[in-house]
Amino acid sequence: MTTSAQSKTPEYITFSDISVDIAVRIPHLPAPDEKIAVEPLGEYPGGMAANAACAFSALGGRAGVVSAIGDDAHGKFSLADLEARGVDTRWVYTVAEPTFWTLALLGHDGDKSLLEFPMPAPALKYEQFDTASLDGVSFIHVVADEGAPALGVLAEARRRGITTALDLETLGLEVPRLTELLALTDVLFVNTAAAQEFASDPRVAIDALHALGPETILLTRGAAGCFLRESSGLVLRIPGHAVTALDTTGAGDCFAGAFAFGRVRGWTDPESAQLANLMAALSTTAIGSRGHLATMEELGRAARADGLAVAARLP
Repeated sequence: MTTSAQSKTPEYITFSDISVDIAVRIPHLPAPDEKIAVEPLGEYPGGMAANAACAFSALGGRAGVVSAIGDDAHGKFSLADLEARGVDTRWVYTVAEPTFWTLALLGHDGDKSLLEFPMPAPALKYEQFDTASLDGVSFIHVVADEGAPALGVLAEARRRGITTALDLETLGLEVPRLTELLALTDVLFVNTAAAQEFASDPRVAIDALHALGPETILLTRGAAGCFLRESSGLVLRIPGHAVTALDTTGAGDCFAGAFAFGRVRGWTDPESAQLANLMAALSTTAIGSRGHLATMEELGRAARADGLAVAARLP
């Protein structure tokens, strides 16, 4: 049966993981041979693809996910949450493996360290996905650490004139054929740790990454906001939005989904980056990757308080 979320073609499709995050509070990261007590916080739906799609959907866009889940309680929990948030799940495949899960170690300032327990065979989603489903899509988003299997869908999207985006973290730096992925990328989301592998100076790192293909680059800096390289070559520093953070898990995913929302609607890249900063910051004010996805009204109030140009786009 086709659900209401599947009745229209998504504007934005993410290709990556769906997971469950098991969050615990820790006093500090343990040293070798040290034993520490943790405070269990709960189990929350997560995963890069799922988080970014939910952020896009929360803003009023049509989002879909291409991923896999296990035939288990975590998989059912994850799927139900996506459907409740209006995300198109027709390309979520069920396999005979445990659903991807993450142990999120949260410090008292909300910063996190993640231990991932991924599903095998990340290529499955790309093998199962029919690229004819890209008809009518405006923006696709993949992660670098899935490697070569993502090349085909990036190339097909490029051929169709669809905006392609790549998410690059330190895990993705180890992937063979990374340069080929970057060559097929229009919009690059890169965090500070990964960018520093190219250069310690953010602007030099952005230049090095641009030389490999992406025209638009967003170098995320946590609470400090981001650097934006526009397709014109201009590099801007977009300040962050001050909040009291409880859990930074998934903030970068929310950032990406919100930026995609602005880009798909024809907003300027600085406006879209301002929206992304706000969405990411506000997402950290609750426990769980999707514990708080801000409404357009809330984002409008925050944008006006910060004197941001994007406020003119928001209620």
